[in-house]
This record gives sequence, structure tokens and C-alpha cells, in this order.
Amino acid sequence: MTRSVSQEGPAPRDFVDDDATDGRSVDDARVDDSAPAEVADKPRRKRGRPAIVTAEMIRETALEMGVATITMTSVAARLGVNHATLYRYVSSRDDLVKHALDLALERSEYPAAGNDWREFLYDTAIATQRMCENHPGVATELAGGTFSPNMLQRGTEVMVSLVHLGFSPTNAVLALDLVIDLVIDHCRRTEQMDGRVPSPSMPSREAFATTWPQSDPDAAPEFQDTVQAGREAIDTDPSQWLDRKLTIALAGIAQEIAPR
Repeated sequence: MTRSVSQEGPAPRDFVDDDATDGRSVDDARVDDSAPAEVADKPRRKRGRPAIVTAEMIRETALEMGVATITMTSVAARLGVNHATLYRYVSSRDDLVKHALDLALERSEYPAAGNDWREFLYDTAIATQRMCENHPGVATELAGGTFSPNMLQRGTEVMVSLVHLGFSPTNAVLALDLVIDLVIDHCRRTEQMDGRVPSPSMPSREAFATTWPQSDPDAAPEFQDTVQAGREAIDTDPSQWLDRKLTIALAGIAQEIAPR
């Protein structure tokens, strides 16, 4: 690691990859003037320019690769550095994922609260859906319980806005929890069924349709109609299906816990 000292303060937090210098500092990697002549004069193997990484490069790469499937080693390989270099910035894979989730949140546009709680909750749900669609793997990580502090802070701000719109604090928490859980689970299943995120247990959309019950001409009409409705649901655009579920959820919130 090299740092230049000036009156302007420490240099930016850019690090030289450990592999590029055999684990030594750049200064140590240079020819040692105090070494014996026969050693100092010995031809050295030429090395390429040391790879430089920043915290921003690391989280951008993790998000681009898909946070649900990354490892410290795979991100380091994409950046062309030793995985040990990443530990200068993050403490673990979980920490790396949280930094990537923060970046996904920063790149998303969330609505400001107006005077209509229903519109505000709906727009918040759609913003979350778009974030998950734009960054495969985010929904899978969120569904597994990985939330960054900034995401939790954003959620708290939404809840406080609902309180300002007349919800009790408890009902504000319940309303957002219901809506966001619905969106995240929907997006997780969608990205796994469509193959954007590998899953050992989730079937593809095509496989799911194949294993869906077949119509039985001898069955009651309501059975045949229900089988057909389920098949149509599998083929329905995921965004349209989510929209219908959100409509039902918001109607339930309006009936049970919304301010009157």
C-alpha cells in the first residue's frame, strides 16, 4: 500500500494489489540498493502495472455480477486482484453485499410522500420492484434477511411519512412490512423462475407450467376452470400480476388499519 503525504491530507483510499508486489509494498518491491551487486544486477521479471481498486469499484462490481451469487474470490477475479485486497475495504462477503445493496438503493428513485398514503405506498412498492428488476440478486438477498443500514434507514423514513399521513406508528410499520414483503417475495420468485438468479429449488417458469395439473374432462367444471386460471397466471406478465396483488393489499390496509 502506498500513500503520499501532502498538506491537503492523506491520499485517496486506493490500494495496490498484493499480487502485483508479491505481498510487499511498492517501495519494498523496488531494487534494494543495499543488496549485493550480483543480486541487484540480476535481471528481474517484468511486471505489469499494479492493479488499483477503490471501494466504489468493488461495490459496483459486486452489484453488476449479481449479489446473490458473488464470493470475495469471484469479485476479486473480476477486478484482477487478489481476494485479500478486498479485505482492506470490507470485512466479509456479507459486508460486501450490504455495500452493493446500498449502491442499488442510491441508484433507485423513491417517491416523496404527498397527501395520499395509498399512492405513496404504491409508488414505494413499484420503486422497490424496479430496484430489484434492475439489479438481479437484490431481491434474493433481501428475502434472505440481508438489509443494509441505509435500507433500514430508508424504510424508517417511509414509516415516519405514513405516521405524518395519519397512521399510528404500529400500523405504519405493519403497512410497509406487508407491502415490501409482498414485493420482495414476488421479485425473488420472478428472478429465480426466469433464470436471472440460479436456484437449486425454484423451477423455471417452463418447468412449473409443465408440472401444473392438467385439465381433466371428467372433473367438475370449477376444477377445470381453476386449472386454466392457474396456467394463465403462470404466463401472465410478472409486473401485471404484482400490480393486482398490490391492489388487494392496499385495499386490505385501507379497510383494517388506515386512518379514517
